[in-house]
Amino acid sequence: MFRVLIADDSALFRGIVHKGIQVHRDKRYLDINFASDGAEALKILNQKEIDIAFIDINMPHLSGPQLVAELPETRSKNCLVVAISGNMDVKSEAVLQEYGAYHFMQKPFRAQDAADVFMTYIVMTETYPILVVDDSATMRKITRKVLEKSRFSFEIFEADSARNALKSILERRPDLVLTDFHMPDVDGLELAGSIRSVTNRIGIYMMSTSDTDHLERSAAFVGITGFLKKPFSAADIDSIMHSRLGLDTPKFGKTRAMFSFLERDFDISSELAEESDREEEAEEDCHLEKVLI
Repeated sequence: MFRVLIADDSALFRGIVHKGIQVHRDKRYLDINFASDGAEALKILNQKEIDIAFIDINMPHLSGPQLVAELPETRSKNCLVVAISGNMDVKSEAVLQEYGAYHFMQKPFRAQDAADVFMTYIVMTETYPILVVDDSATMRKITRKVLEKSRFSFEIFEADSARNALKSILERRPDLVLTDFHMPDVDGLELAGSIRSVTNRIGIYMMSTSDTDHLERSAAFVGITGFLKKPFSAADIDSIMHSRLGLDTPKFGKTRAMFSFLERDFDISSELAEESDREEEAEEDCHLEKVLI
């Protein structure tokens, strides 16, 4: 179930957002709550754990930015906030940025705009298997903590070597691999080359503390998807996930340069496509087993 708050003193725009969200009512049960002013919205945020809130910046009693600043003290402290307004001044933008607002929709907008944002939220709540490869247990632990702070949900697996990484890929079938460059025996580039030789479906991101200029040139050859310069943050993870999944960059999201050599086909509704995927996975199993041997 998704718990949604639509807070706006305009009944018209409450209705537009509601109409957009209802497009997805067949995907999850929706508990939709309405508020016509900031005080009423704060009461709802305290009563329930709201998952996503569409909050007007200019409301009576308590403005949108003031309301968002109160969020950490409510039951809805982890709620994803989409600010809405005809305009946004610098002060409001700074407050929304500071308190972790996600996106901004400028009025007038269509129901489809709200539907698109809500669909992005649904995609963000899916669980994505990810493999972290690093010979340092400390760095694997740090990377795990960063991933756990992301807006996206991950099932995290770990490997301490390239060989164990290939075994894990065969067994766990991760969507993404985060691999360190500096590892004994087989480095991150060699691991990426082995992975890429058998599948193009996995996103591979290199983690390194080094100057990446020369690594990036090598990566262009082996097919690395992007780089994460250590230390990186949850915002960097969010950024690569938006890029990887083809999602629009949110207003308050971090933008970063990365390679995008791979494109993923997300249309899996066709039975033919599903059958093709199964055949590819069977072939990948054979190739990976050969690599491990």
